[in-house]
Amino acid sequence: MDLSNLMKTDPETGTRVMLRQYGGLVYGTVRHILSGCPDDDVEECVSDVFYYLYRHRKRLDFSDRALKSYLIKTAEHRAIDHKRKIVRMPVPQDDALWDAAEPERSAEEEALSALSREELMERIRALGEPDASILLMKYWLGMKCKEIGDRLGLKPNTVAVRAGRALKRIRETWKGESE
Repeated sequence: MDLSNLMKTDPETGTRVMLRQYGGLVYGTVRHILSGCPDDDVEECVSDVFYYLYRHRKRLDFSDRALKSYLIKTAEHRAIDHKRKIVRMPVPQDDALWDAAEPERSAEEEALSALSREELMERIRALGEPDASILLMKYWLGMKCKEIGDRLGLKPNTVAVRAGRALKRIRETWKGESE
């Protein structure tokens, strides 16, 4: 029995057969797009792809050639949507988090040490996104540029450049007020 008929007559068995035959293809496609994301996110996305096919089984063509193309495109779209959800997750900017986190000290932070904690938080928030989130993740949460880039959908060198420019803007506003 071909997969098209199986999906219409016995969808659970058809889905298992499809998963066995094409699971690796879907997993590889999703893994490529969600590189840097936890395995749980990849597995959840793969499950979403097969669930989507199960839900829409009555209107899809499950011939081998059409199915492969459709699986790859569905996996790509689902993975991209999943990555967007991850990137959109708000970075907590709760004062309790700022108070609890001990920032890693660096040369840039030493230059800002004359500012009070409240002033510094206000100035960082005033930078807007994504710069405020970059500084929070880099200096308060101790994340590396690659981790921040993966989270925000930016390249690591872009994160580093934006962090440097943001710190420079904070320093310039502080110097302008002290003159």
